[in-house]
Amino acid sequence: MRYSAFISYNHKDRRWATWLHREIERYRLPEALVGREGPWGPLERRLPPVFQDREELAASTSLADSVREALSEASSLIVICSKNGAASRWVNEEIRVFAALGKADRIHCLLVPEADEAQVDHRETELFPIALLDLGQEPLAADARRIGDGKRNAFLKLLAGVIGVRYDDLRQREHARRQKSLLILAAAASAGFLLMTGLAVFAFVSRAQAVHERDIARQKTLTAQRTTDFVKGLFEVADPQEAQGRQITVVDALDRGARQLEGELDNEPDVKADLVSTLSEVYMGLGSFRRADDLIRQSLSLPVRDPETRARQLATLAGSRALQGDYAQAAAIYGKISKGIGDPKVLNDPALYSGALIGRGEALAKLNRYGEARSVIRQALSWDSAQSGPRSVPVARDLEALAWTNQMDGQYAVSDRDYRTALRIRVGAQGRLHPKVSEDLNQLGMNAYFQRKPNTAVHYWRQNLVLDERVIGPNHPDLALTLNSLARVMIEQRRFREALPLLTRSANIFGAQKGDTHDDFAFIFSNLALAKRGVGDDAEAESLFRRALTAAQVHNHRLIAPIKVDLADLLCSKGRYAEAMALLDQADPLMRKRYPDDPWRSAWVENTRGACLTRQGDWSGRALVERSAPIVLQRWNSGTLYGAEAAKRLRAAG
Repeated sequence: MRYSAFISYNHKDRRWATWLHREIERYRLPEALVGREGPWGPLERRLPPVFQDREELAASTSLADSVREALSEASSLIVICSKNGAASRWVNEEIRVFAALGKADRIHCLLVPEADEAQVDHRETELFPIALLDLGQEPLAADARRIGDGKRNAFLKLLAGVIGVRYDDLRQREHARRQKSLLILAAAASAGFLLMTGLAVFAFVSRAQAVHERDIARQKTLTAQRTTDFVKGLFEVADPQEAQGRQITVVDALDRGARQLEGELDNEPDVKADLVSTLSEVYMGLGSFRRADDLIRQSLSLPVRDPETRARQLATLAGSRALQGDYAQAAAIYGKISKGIGDPKVLNDPALYSGALIGRGEALAKLNRYGEARSVIRQALSWDSAQSGPRSVPVARDLEALAWTNQMDGQYAVSDRDYRTALRIRVGAQGRLHPKVSEDLNQLGMNAYFQRKPNTAVHYWRQNLVLDERVIGPNHPDLALTLNSLARVMIEQRRFREALPLLTRSANIFGAQKGDTHDDFAFIFSNLALAKRGVGDDAEAESLFRRALTAAQVHNHRLIAPIKVDLADLLCSKGRYAEAMALLDQADPLMRKRYPDDPWRSAWVENTRGACLTRQGDWSGRALVERSAPIVLQRWNSGTLYGAEAAKRLRAAG
């Protein structure tokens, strides 16, 4: 079986389906169960993938082939049961198809409330789809409602049914594992706090001779003590029932700490601001960008006295704005920080200076101001080389920023050189499992792709994907970019059905943390549109092309012209010739300007125009196709997306 489970749900219950999908895929089986025979073979620490059907099927008359295929390859069917699901045509149809495959005994149900906060007690028969009741037996369900098992216990009960073990086997082991995890966290935290306190005391004693320096040391000691108390509080569970049987994650601990901070340390604004900046940076590192942005914005109202503390707050805000796609504001804030610092040698934290320079450089590169970006980044590189040495981690960061800027500017060979140097420094200093190692592999894959080496690119991206799954987890936006890159190669090879689940997962990960107009969505939506068109879903493809175009236009993205050409080709195939030709007119000069070294791209505009004219009965289009097709085929062979279409148009032109 390819999938451990297929989740069937109404789109109004998507939040529950997404939660369940995430929990199953990140769950690690207890060691005692590994090797035991399961429904799909010997059990491993992690379950096989879960299929979550996110497709909008309202405009269809039957289930998509991809959904039927997934149902046949799923060991279990999990039905999200609510009044929404019970009334859903597609949920009922998926149940009937799964039962017809002879797997009715592998259907599991999860009863959910109508809304997270409103626990409505409906009669259970109202929550089960009619197709379940038609199977002739009363369904047994895990009940996530407050009146039932509760969310965590319902998950464990459901999981036990999926993997074919007793519920008590999971519940008891889950409890033991949680207690062990808390003990380990407490022990590690205590050791770290002792070290932190010792360092703070050492700083206090060593600087006690000068009054000004003594005051600084006192403030640092106070901050360290407050940090120690705060971090201890993250992992304290005074009431054993507080966790309600669920596993406590790092994000849970951070949320708890953020709530705790809201009403504390108001008389020590600098300490509170420093803690909030740290919390926001950790949230960003875990991919919770929106939570980070809310926190740091709220903290700016604190009456902070220390200029460095305020500078760190602003740097955290600038980083958050960049992650949200507001590069102009990020560049402005970073510029304000670096100008306000003055002499960086007098800073208690000199890294603040080069960090602001790098942040500004990366934001300028996103705004296509590559010359300015390189100048600022080299300034940081010179500073960090002198302060920390040429093989230091700050230098690796600066080289990565310079390499990325050159990649954006189309200088792939130069970019490759700097990424390789940065990668060697990272692996030597921080080990292969550091998240930045994964990022460097991803960018080396991008360089290989842009240099027309797809196999080399896939080689890098598969390494990157394995590391991301292990290090940053299955729902981090960086992993979404890798999924998108792999899917793009599949699209170019016309493997649309293989690309679709990767792109859907990528879009959902991004959608949870970034708005639809973030510049990364120009790539994701346009790739998803090509895949949808490849499987014949033209209506959804058009919608996705338009969403991609909106994201690209907000940021003056280099994909504006390619998206317009792809959309024009789709519209022309539907007989909407005037709109299609207008898009091609807009794309032509922009393509020549943005891709002067890629002649096939301008040829593709001409080729698409020729095909569209021919469709309208204007035979002047034949000459355009005959002239442009050889240029396209010089770049893409006839087995690829663009090569196959160019060859087909050439044949049609006679």
